[in-house]
Amino acid sequence: MIDREQIGIRIAALRKKAGWSQQTLAEKLGVSPQAVSKWESGKNLPDIDVFRELAWLFHMTMDSIVEGDLLFTQKSGQKALPPNVEALFPDEERRRLLQSFLPYCSDAELYSIAREISEGSLKLCVQAGITRIDAHSGGKAEERRASIPASILGENTLRETAPYFVKVLGEMMGNAEPGLRRISELLCCPQCREPLTLENRDENTISFHCKNDHSYNVTDGVVYFGSREIPGEQWSLFMKNYQDYLYEQHHPGNPRYQTGTIPCSEVRWQAIKQLRPRVILDMACGTCSGLKYDLQRINWPCLVIMADLSHRILKYNKRYFSEEMANPYVDIVCLACDCTRLPLRDGCIDMVVSNGGFESMQSKMMAGFREAYRVLKPGGHAVYNISIVEDHASENTAKWERLYRTLEDSYHLSEKLFDIREWESICAETGYVSTQTKKIYGELPAPEDDVFPFTNEVMQWMGEYLCISGK
Repeated sequence: MIDREQIGIRIAALRKKAGWSQQTLAEKLGVSPQAVSKWESGKNLPDIDVFRELAWLFHMTMDSIVEGDLLFTQKSGQKALPPNVEALFPDEERRRLLQSFLPYCSDAELYSIAREISEGSLKLCVQAGITRIDAHSGGKAEERRASIPASILGENTLRETAPYFVKVLGEMMGNAEPGLRRISELLCCPQCREPLTLENRDENTISFHCKNDHSYNVTDGVVYFGSREIPGEQWSLFMKNYQDYLYEQHHPGNPRYQTGTIPCSEVRWQAIKQLRPRVILDMACGTCSGLKYDLQRINWPCLVIMADLSHRILKYNKRYFSEEMANPYVDIVCLACDCTRLPLRDGCIDMVVSNGGFESMQSKMMAGFREAYRVLKPGGHAVYNISIVEDHASENTAKWERLYRTLEDSYHLSEKLFDIREWESICAETGYVSTQTKKIYGELPAPEDDVFPFTNEVMQWMGEYLCISGK
């Protein structure tokens, strides 16, 4: 007899192992996301032609999907637990339990389950019913229940029960990815500042709500707060599609920003590695051209929040960092929002990073800088690069400033050009108790003529410093 529930569990497991959302799988099969949701919940079965497509997509036989044979277990599982999961459990019994879940969970889901088990907030057991009939009292039955820890079950029993455990765990913990569950503790409504609560009907209908009925949907994997790019400065539109975005990601970029004895990206990574933050916010992240070098190297559990005005770019970020830059230690959440009014509670972030993000906010730069301070925990750090002039009194700086001021106002990325001492004063006025600075490279020589030489990236003539400001 065909077991719809088991088939649904196996389809969901294969999809998650491939790193696809229900929407993505639906697009590949030419069906609706609701159809995929109904298969995975056991309400419906795919048509025979769709079964063939599923088998082809997942490099499986149809029988292995329908029957859950050895091929399914071998090809959809892994030989070893992900390192971040294994690190949580020194004892072999609980590792064995989690090993049985491998064919049915993504690495992110498995880590979420493991973390709750290690924290003592989740216990798994099998309930056994025992009935004793007393013949001396007219056949009166006495019923008891025994609770058997799942970790001590035998291999065969674990193999048989694992799909049911995983299905119930998914229902209890919600179908939303772990990052969305984690950030629900940090979010607040940007309109009324009340806490936001995650509502997860199914994988295709996820949103956040406050008690005043303000609602924000998760669209294309991005929590969307209705933000729009600055009028006249919709920089993301030069990326017409995801292929343009990929070209930008793979392009080496302006060599000017790679100068210096030690590149800024390496100096920033050393600071992040030393501080080992558990929650990182990338302010006005754009395509995450800075943080992406750090994401590859993080080897501790970490939630990374990418915040930007552009929903389009964040949608591409979500796809790129899930498909091509996945790190089992890192959960990524994208917030399309105004970075001068973040939908985050006071003092909830361990580290704010910015790779030119503050400056990209243009006239709102200082408001964004103060907002970053607000959301940082006491003892937290802002790690960011800043464009700096050498010396306002020098002939070279004076000429650059004069040429820069001949540009249209729309090119001015901040109201004032700071030298490093002025910037340190800004940090102190904002409330930071300390700011360490490291010079990456200096100011370019001014041109001999009176024509400003750059038509874009107009701040590249300035020097660059990496700053670590402690709250």
